[in-house]
Amino acid sequence: MHGSFASIVPFLVIIPVALLTKQVILGLALGLFVGCYIEHPRPLEGLEAAIAYIGREAGLSGNMNLILFLYLFGSFVGLLRVSGGVKGFSRWMAGRIHSPRGAFVFTWLSSLFTFMAPDFRILTVAPIVSRVFERFRIRKEQVAFTIDVTATPLCAIVPIGTAFVAYMVGLMHTSVHHARYASPYALFLATIPYNFFAWAMLLMGVFLTFFRFSSATSPSRAPAHHAEAHADRGRAPSAVPRLAYERRSAFALETGSVAFPQDAAVQRSMRRREASDEEIPDPVEALAQRAHPSALHLVLPLAVLLGCTLAFTVLSGYKAGRSLAQAFVQANAAQAMLEALVLTVVVMAVLYAVRGTSLNRIMIGFLQGGNEMMPVIVLLALIWAVSAVASDLGFAQFCQREIVQYVPKSLILPALFVFGCAISYVLGSSFGTWAILMPLAFSLAQGGAGSLALAAGAVFASGTFGGFVSPLSDNTVAMATVMKVPVMDYANYKLKTALLPVAVCTVAYFLLGAWAR
Repeated sequence: MHGSFASIVPFLVIIPVALLTKQVILGLALGLFVGCYIEHPRPLEGLEAAIAYIGREAGLSGNMNLILFLYLFGSFVGLLRVSGGVKGFSRWMAGRIHSPRGAFVFTWLSSLFTFMAPDFRILTVAPIVSRVFERFRIRKEQVAFTIDVTATPLCAIVPIGTAFVAYMVGLMHTSVHHARYASPYALFLATIPYNFFAWAMLLMGVFLTFFRFSSATSPSRAPAHHAEAHADRGRAPSAVPRLAYERRSAFALETGSVAFPQDAAVQRSMRRREASDEEIPDPVEALAQRAHPSALHLVLPLAVLLGCTLAFTVLSGYKAGRSLAQAFVQANAAQAMLEALVLTVVVMAVLYAVRGTSLNRIMIGFLQGGNEMMPVIVLLALIWAVSAVASDLGFAQFCQREIVQYVPKSLILPALFVFGCAISYVLGSSFGTWAILMPLAFSLAQGGAGSLALAAGAVFASGTFGGFVSPLSDNTVAMATVMKVPVMDYANYKLKTALLPVAVCTVAYFLLGAWAR
């Protein structure tokens, strides 16, 4: 049975279920059970094997570090919101824009402070910047695109301090554990240059922003925008909380909401909304709206996080005779990021308490923020388990024998990229696409279709496409909601802009595949 057709059956379950139901976690869970029952046909043995795979893979020290990092990263973002840090930064930013070009420059520069997650960037920057751009009569779609292009594409290639990094390194662990690759973080760094779509969209964004958008105005639409701004002023405070409730995390499409503690004021507000059949807001966002704005509450923790991450990363890889770059590549990045994040969260709690934030508010931000990352953690644990089952069933050997042997190697990478783009567009999830396709990419790479970094880079690029363009992406929905534009119109606007980069990326992967021969 090892290396036979049975080894791909779990993925023949995962992909259709995920595409039809838009529930990646459900697809992975069913695929895991199918794989375990193929390996252990008896009813009780298959169930025990599934539980054992999840426990064993999640319990590995490196994987457990990533789980803790993801939870604490959610807590980090939650604390920034309830402390007024996001609110203070937004107000500070809004008062320093005096021209269209300056507005676009500031939008790009704001990514230095809000790059941690796409949703975080959108909900932080878009509500403020949109009002500023209305004064300069810039089309809403153009403003939304400028923010969006510095969200998912940028987060996908930033090497430190984001949930994307932790998740991507977690995917690399499947290669390290099952394909004997040296370092998961080093492999992740090697994939960054091959995420062609992210780089292409950033270049496209720079060109459109500073050579097209900054000089393109639409005076005829300005009065409508102005009137709309006044009409929506009364509704503006509730738009973001409602959106935050519906799209709490990067996996709102895959999972439901997670319960969380609330303070008495928030509970009373939620009961009133339930009684009137209104949407229930996210308590963290409700507290953030009432928080006293302070840019220091965002800037200082972010500086501590980035500084400690860099320092601990270098220290973890440092040995006598190694250069700074070599120490960075050889570092135990997961451990370093976790240590930096723990220290940062402690500093935040002390800082906010000293500056008058109640302990109850701090605990809500910490616990609810961490709970928002639970769907990501569940997804990652299932990916590790499914990859282990597929490895034991001989999935890599089957792919090498049936795909790499008969399909021209120059076509494998571009086909993998295009297939991934199609899946990610339908799912609307970067992480879900990467979860489904990464085991296939590693197997194809081991068969000679290209290096592990190149194959993984193609998968990362395809998932970045869907997260950026798909109308089902929580980023697209979030941006369209905040900017008050139709979701499908905005998604089609981004799709038209992304078609040229997709074509260029496909050709690039074809050329690299041909050269790899």
